[in-house]
Amino acid sequence: MLPDRATALRSAAAVVAVTVVGLLFIASYAGALHQPKPHDVPIAVAGPPRLAAALGGTSALKVVREPNAAAAHRAINQRDVYGAVIAGEASIDVVVAPAASLAIATLLRAELPQRLRNAGPVRVTVVHPLPAADERGIVPFYVAVGWVVAGYLATSLLGIAFGTRPGRVRLAWRLVSCVALGVLMGVGGALLGHAIGDLGGSWVGLAAIGALTVFAVAAFTLALQAVFGILGTGVAILIFVVLGNPSSGGPFAFELLPGLWRTVGPYIPTGASVTAIRNIAYFPAASLWPALAVLLVWAGLGVAATLGFGRAPRSDAHMQAAMASAAAP
Repeated sequence: MLPDRATALRSAAAVVAVTVVGLLFIASYAGALHQPKPHDVPIAVAGPPRLAAALGGTSALKVVREPNAAAAHRAINQRDVYGAVIAGEASIDVVVAPAASLAIATLLRAELPQRLRNAGPVRVTVVHPLPAADERGIVPFYVAVGWVVAGYLATSLLGIAFGTRPGRVRLAWRLVSCVALGVLMGVGGALLGHAIGDLGGSWVGLAAIGALTVFAVAAFTLALQAVFGILGTGVAILIFVVLGNPSSGGPFAFELLPGLWRTVGPYIPTGASVTAIRNIAYFPAASLWPALAVLLVWAGLGVAATLGFGRAPRSDAHMQAAMASAAAP
């Protein structure tokens, strides 16, 4: 038996929508991660002008001049740069920080001594190493992805089970439930990150970042559902999964990604969360405020749009009129 026209159209629309999302998923991940190349990777240089000149002339590196070795190390500690070239009395010291990006640290260790070979003997020093339990530095990425998935999955399931456009009171209660989910996921993710990846820093700080990440994603997904209905779930997947994961700086630092992903990555919750986790775990001198600001903006926009676009509750007069109309013969 053939389906009716409406059913056939809805089925065709679903197939097309899934096809588009799937192809965008492939294009985004493959486009972002298939061929990482350095773009303006910031490197501190403390020494005579010839050192900066030896590293110039390319778009791969961005030379940041520092007055001395202490300032260069401080720039690494604050995550303003990925490494440093420091002129010493007997040699040139190339300093790399794998915890900031293993791929960039590997690149600097391989490339900088070659570029500096005419300037004198070169020594490589490692600071902020990765723990033995996470030699590839990938645990912060997966922890952040878990928090993001929990945020949009919870609100998606609520929308499927109870509708995507309830009244504002119910939406407010959903936001409260997202706070509880954020706390549980934040604590759980922080503890798992410590246990599996030996993440350093305060687990309370990590848990707080997790709670904010989950809530920001959940609140924004609720807002999308309030505006677009069930299609809002698809929009959330496009933002947080298709675009957000490959641009997060997790597998490869932002400076190794192509233009679009490099530009938007720090401003999507996944990227902000990955940055905050690494700062707490490995770079206590680095500021958390840029990442926190991103998460707070997404959370604030999500709450405002959810309550703003949610259906207002019907007044008693309207309810009574509706009941009387329904009871009339």
